[in-house]
Amino acid sequence: MDDEIICNCMEVTRGQIVAAIKEKGCRTLEDIQRETEACTVCGSCEDDIRDILAEYVKD
Repeated sequence: MDDEIICNCMEVTRGQIVAAIKEKGCRTLEDIQRETEACTVCGSCEDDIRDILAEYVKD
């Protein structure tokens, strides 16, 4: 599951996004974009990234 491609444009995996959250402290879509470059081309993965953020980032 960690190797599932979330952002096809930049070939960013779920595992890379989760690592950015857990290891780099990313908390927002903008943080993920800056750290991984996911969701910086066409934007079609935005909902998937927001779902991952909701799963791992608790208020």
